[in-house]
Amino acid sequence: MASSQVLSKGNSSATLGPDRLVIKQGRQRTEIPLEAVQEVRAGGDTVLRVVLTDGAVHRLDGGNATATEAFRIALDEALPAERNPAGSSLVITETEPSVIKAWQVWVGILVFVAGYLGFVVWVGHSAPDPESWPLVLFAVVPLGVGLPCTVVVLWKTKDRVVLARRGITVLASAAYHVNGVKLSSYRFTDVDGNEHTHQPMFGRSAATIQVVYDPRRPTDNIARRPLPEVLLMYFFGSLFSLGFLAMGVFMVAAPFM
Repeated sequence: MASSQVLSKGNSSATLGPDRLVIKQGRQRTEIPLEAVQEVRAGGDTVLRVVLTDGAVHRLDGGNATATEAFRIALDEALPAERNPAGSSLVITETEPSVIKAWQVWVGILVFVAGYLGFVVWVGHSAPDPESWPLVLFAVVPLGVGLPCTVVVLWKTKDRVVLARRGITVLASAAYHVNGVKLSSYRFTDVDGNEHTHQPMFGRSAATIQVVYDPRRPTDNIARRPLPEVLLMYFFGSLFSLGFLAMGVFMVAAPFM
């Protein structure tokens, strides 16, 4: 089976799928069914113009002339014999959620480390109790544990509240490799017939489990648990995360007390 061709330049790309053309420009994603495409024209060495059956035009930019021409030929050959005159009404355009890139994460970490070390140096020279600077230095450990854990607990609590209000419960079946080996995930189908995957927080051996999902966003889903179990889980989770967070805050504040 031939690989799908991709035409890309900068932060934009066009991917030729079996039955549709997917165009991404930044966070905007546009899906054009091939049946809605009338023809594809060359608008220059590295520019293609996709003309829909209703006359609308979508521009594609390529990185070089060879790739652009190869993509034009592949797209032209993939067009079906019968076209749909609806054109633009078949096109789906949506904005994808923002994704933090790896380099942005590393830059953020480096800036934080540099700023925190600068703060520790300042404490050692200017704080009311400068000899307590080691406490500030090592406070990064409980803060690094407590703060993320607290955010996760709050986020999961918010999800639980939303799903309690409008969640739909279904029976999810264990997923398997083609060779029959059981995966750690479960699969379920929403009311629209789309299949989704649920990844349990802890490993499960049951063939089926009950999953509650958000009908507005089925990717938000959780395993259904008894209320006492949920309360205990969140109580101890909050106790653990807030305890480490309080310890870190105390260590940072110690030189000023």
